[in-house]
Amino acid sequence: MELKEYLNILKTNIKAFVLAVVLVVIAGITYSIFRPVSFDTSLTLNITRSGTQATADYKYDDFYRLQADEKFAETVVEWIKSPRTVSDIYASSDINASQFSLGKMEKSFRSEKLSSQIVSVKFSTDTPEKAKKISDSISKVIAKNIASLNLNQKEENWFEIIAQEPVIAQSRLDFWVVILAALALGIFLGFWTVLIIYYLK
Repeated sequence: MELKEYLNILKTNIKAFVLAVVLVVIAGITYSIFRPVSFDTSLTLNITRSGTQATADYKYDDFYRLQADEKFAETVVEWIKSPRTVSDIYASSDINASQFSLGKMEKSFRSEKLSSQIVSVKFSTDTPEKAKKISDSISKVIAKNIASLNLNQKEENWFEIIAQEPVIAQSRLDFWVVILAALALGIFLGFWTVLIIYYLK
């Protein structure tokens, strides 16, 4: 079919097209107004040591220490992605983890290594109080995991986690971005609605 034929089909069924666009836009506006309130939280974990290794050449100590810190930061990132750790964090926050599937638990926290000694953790909650409680639980659970690793090592120069105060902000959607997205989706669905009506006729 040529473009002219498509335009004629659209013109013939313009009411159905406009109705589809309007309904999608109204749905987008309704969602942006009545969607549940959520709070985004960013927590920064600093990896440090409880002591300094005694060595004749401190430069080598610093070099290998940074390498070890970087590898341990990767371990912390993987811990936070683990359902076992997530379950412990929720339990420490008095949240029943049995309501979550394994897939959802794996996506509860977004963790990444920002540098050799800094790990960022981000998540969302429905209240700022819950966000603060979960942030404290993350620090406690990671510290407990670190302590359990050192049970057999008994190293004085071992890893420690220092958590900064979490940054908590209410999640907001740009109203006009929602309108434009809903409009684009409405035009797409309206076009296919017109084609389906034409096909059924």
